[in-house]
Amino acid sequence: MSDRRRRRENIVTGLLASGICIVIAGTVIFASKFANGSGDFGIQTGTTGTDTSGNSSENTTVTTAAAASESTSESTSASTSESTSESTTESAAASTTIKPEISVTPSPESYDESTSSSEETSGEEYSFILSSEEDKLSGIKDLKAGTVVSKDRIDKDNLSKYFTSSKIEEGDSVYERINGKSYKSNKDIKLSDLRYLKMLHVNFDGEYQVGEMIVNKSVADEVLGIFKSLFSDGYQIYSMYLIDNFWEKNAGTADWNSIEANNTSCFCYRAATGGSKLSKHALGRAIDINPQQNPYVTFKDGKPSYSHKNAADYASNRSSKKAHVITTSDKAYKLFTKKGWTWGGSWSSPKDYQHFQK
Repeated sequence: MSDRRRRRENIVTGLLASGICIVIAGTVIFASKFANGSGDFGIQTGTTGTDTSGNSSENTTVTTAAAASESTSESTSASTSESTSESTTESAAASTTIKPEISVTPSPESYDESTSSSEETSGEEYSFILSSEEDKLSGIKDLKAGTVVSKDRIDKDNLSKYFTSSKIEEGDSVYERINGKSYKSNKDIKLSDLRYLKMLHVNFDGEYQVGEMIVNKSVADEVLGIFKSLFSDGYQIYSMYLIDNFWEKNAGTADWNSIEANNTSCFCYRAATGGSKLSKHALGRAIDINPQQNPYVTFKDGKPSYSHKNAADYASNRSSKKAHVITTSDKAYKLFTKKGWTWGGSWSSPKDYQHFQK
């Protein structure tokens, strides 16, 4: 074999070896980039990562590229010309130093996890506090009569907790309100015979309002049940305060003032209207409902007579189509009479349309 032919074969062999080295170098670079989380064939889209040795992924890439270039250069110089080695080195370096020309917002993983977690927890707690403010009311015992309650805060599946009965004890707040007014020591009824009721009712504006009433303990549960049914049906009652809120001089003026205010009430230790006998109100066994629309009326020669001017539109015109007028088709009439109560509107004269007693 001639020297010229041998040199030609050596050149071909060197070129093949150079190609193999380039392939190996590219594979190493690709593996290095992929292992450092780039996975984008040399284009970084996040912040510079860190390998286990503490060097950044960018530094690792450059080091690998340099090593591959040096290895390729040495192999090529042994079998090829210097020009082939320089070309191979430039090719390897170009394939491993590509960088993005755009700025990329750091990925969510680059944020401090502890800070993010803390902020999320804080937000959840704040949301819970807001939610707790809108929780259903557990009861109305601590709310004053007349308080209007948001409808959203009423647990309609458990209405009984808004209709409660409690004893009246000497020295308590209810006793201090009624003592010497609607209640006084007597031989007919003891303080222990009475119960203080707290109940919801729907007022004339359609709002949910807190009401109060004192009744005889023997009818307390019945009264609670009746008014709970009225509330569920949206039956409107203008107001429901103890008659003591209207006290002036004596029981007669308090009763008058309560009727003028269209107030629904029960207990007041007094004589019956126009008589000397004890009223059922004195025993806590009579309830007057919406007295303006359901007045106390006497008749003479077929003509109605009444004391309160606000009763003018309701004394003789007792159509069931008029709002808040109690007739035999009225919900209150049906509930009370079903429990054995009598209605004053059924009397011949006087007619006490507001009055139910037992």
